[in-house]
Amino acid sequence: MSRTPAAPNRNALWARALVDGLARRGASHACIGSGSRSAPLVEALAADDRFTLHPHVDERSAAFFALGVGAASGRPAAVVTTSGTAAANLFPAAVEASQSEIPFLALTADRPAALRGTDANQTIDQRNLFGRYARRSIDLALPEPTVEGLARLGAAVEAAWRAALGPPAGPAHLNVQFEKPLEPVHLPGDVPPGLEPRLPGPATSGDAPGALPPDAGGELAAPLQGARRPLIVCGPNQRSGIGRAALALAARMRAPLVADPLSGARFGSGAARWTMSSADLSLRADEVVTALRPDLVVRVGRAPTSAAVCRYLERHADAHQFVLDAAHRWRDHLATSARPLTGDPVATLERAAATGSGVAEEAWAERWRAMDRAARLAVEPSLAETWFEGAIADAMARSLPEGTPWFIGNSMPIRDVDAFARATDRPLRPLGLRGASGIDGNVSAALGAAAASGRPAAALIGDLTLLHDVGALLVDRPPGISLHLVVIQNRGGGIFHMLPIREHDPPFTPYVVMPQSVDLGAVAAAAGIPHRLVSSTAELREAMEPPGPESEGRGVRLTEARVEREHNWQQRAAAIESAKEAARREI
Repeated sequence: MSRTPAAPNRNALWARALVDGLARRGASHACIGSGSRSAPLVEALAADDRFTLHPHVDERSAAFFALGVGAASGRPAAVVTTSGTAAANLFPAAVEASQSEIPFLALTADRPAALRGTDANQTIDQRNLFGRYARRSIDLALPEPTVEGLARLGAAVEAAWRAALGPPAGPAHLNVQFEKPLEPVHLPGDVPPGLEPRLPGPATSGDAPGALPPDAGGELAAPLQGARRPLIVCGPNQRSGIGRAALALAARMRAPLVADPLSGARFGSGAARWTMSSADLSLRADEVVTALRPDLVVRVGRAPTSAAVCRYLERHADAHQFVLDAAHRWRDHLATSARPLTGDPVATLERAAATGSGVAEEAWAERWRAMDRAARLAVEPSLAETWFEGAIADAMARSLPEGTPWFIGNSMPIRDVDAFARATDRPLRPLGLRGASGIDGNVSAALGAAAASGRPAAALIGDLTLLHDVGALLVDRPPGISLHLVVIQNRGGGIFHMLPIREHDPPFTPYVVMPQSVDLGAVAAAAGIPHRLVSSTAELREAMEPPGPESEGRGVRLTEARVEREHNWQQRAAAIESAKEAARREI
């Protein structure tokens, strides 16, 4: 570490001890917003070579960047802000971190508590700023340069770190008060001789979560043993082990698996055989839903992205449904009377697979496979011969190198990947923010994921998603990141064509779709990144080729996939109808 042992004043002592405590626990990324009150924290981070620092003009972008780091690495990145509305700008990311269960650590600098409720400049009440969304929120007292004070600080850092890791993982908040001077100037007698900026006691190491509850495999074993038409549904989650364990259970029981793109069970070993990647298409047909009546459903992860899969679960609420979760929470908004099983989901699935679970009827599994194949074959011509957003999602999934971190944006991209990208044994690392499902901060999160993964990453997002977070490209893009942004340009909010309001225009076009005419090539030029316009599947696949060692595209690059909104919806609707009809014929 490149710092002097002695701290020049109590603020520096406090900040350096806090930063050292985070580093010893495994933190290695910090996103920093501009400001004065946070100067002691910034100085401590800049002096500590265990951290990679990411400066940001926009604190909201910094927070979503940190979410990308947390999603890709499994450990919280620290986000440092000054006081006032700078701290409030972290709120959207804190909500998403809570809902998506992504580790996240907010370090908000604050003015002394005595100034709260007065007319002091840039002072708001930052205690419990993120409300019920924070796993833990601690309002630290002013720095106390004593052994006892550092011990109390150490306890707070340990509590926040454990809370961020979970289970369930999520946002933790340390509100750090500082009085002037904020600079690392020497104040005689402010810090007792020999008092080092280091927290006492051991530190929780690495990215391991806190103590997980025992598995619930024993409670699941008996129902699985008697099941003849079992179904496993794996929704979005942040633990890659959940998807692998779900695939292992499906293989052991020879049971169909419906897996969300963000489940960890869509792209990886065993997925091609057991994952029904056309479930979103097949289950849109009522006849298919009626024919595929399960006697037992094992659900893990959050609710699936697919509305068709959710309707299927509602339709068969009379089947025995079990919801696995590490904490005792209500995970049945569909009101299926599902039985919650509290325990480590990975251990529960693994134990269920290892304890001789029953085997599904061959006819049951084959019916699912037949319908999945039929639906897939029905959409293949559309994916190969027409240019619409589903073809873009499929072509990107096929073109990405193995192991690529792939950020999939909200709105239509995640739905198109779900509907049209086939399951494959080729491993990919899909990432997304499906907790609150907003488009805010998606570019920042994709950049953060690329920074944490340390390898070329990719993202599929919509045009409004890009524009909502365009500052991440213009001013908040750290150097050395390799990210290929594929942006679907349909001149507005294409997803809203799914809603009945589309039949009422106005107000549909100006106030719901909100058409835009921003030149994305000009945006890329302003950001200083390469831009390419594509309008066919062949051109997109060519654009997806990895850049050469001398190419300027080895950093951030933008490929604009332009589609016409009405034509896109016509092609999408036709492909879906073809898949539904093919699935019906397999009943």
